[in-house]
Amino acid sequence: MTTTETATRTVQVHRVYIKATPQAVWDAITSPEWNSRYAFKAVSEYELRAGGSYRVITTPEMREHGAPEILIDGEVLEADPPHRLVQTWHAYFTPETAAEAPGRLTWEIFEEDGGLVRLTVSHELDDAPHTAAAVAGDAKLREGGGGWAWILSDLKSFLESGASIGG
Repeated sequence: MTTTETATRTVQVHRVYIKATPQAVWDAITSPEWNSRYAFKAVSEYELRAGGSYRVITTPEMREHGAPEILIDGEVLEADPPHRLVQTWHAYFTPETAAEAPGRLTWEIFEEDGGLVRLTVSHELDDAPHTAAAVAGDAKLREGGGGWAWILSDLKSFLESGASIGG
């Protein structure tokens, strides 16, 4: 008797248009001074070189609710500022997401006419249903949900207005 395992690949693609420069979008994604000011307000740290580390450090409020100090980590696979960033992405939201394999996250920043940037985020997840559900934004915001739609919406609002819609 032979056993065959079938891998499940989920690819989520999110796109948003932002009235900003490519460099401003790049900095908002990769610079702790900027990325801690929108969405869930957790600091993201990047070593922007192939093989460099990536990690998201939780806020004190997140830790009070039981989150680990490092919420997400990974490795930078490719960095081409301010156009493209490819990385691995492993979430420690719950024991279930922590047990799943890291996914691959690609940020593509394309300058459009009229002072617009098209930001596309592609998240590839293999056999990671818990992570896929979390980043799809199926949970309520007050429960830590919102996923990529929430993060990109707030990134856009922050860059265009200087204020986060998350408060």
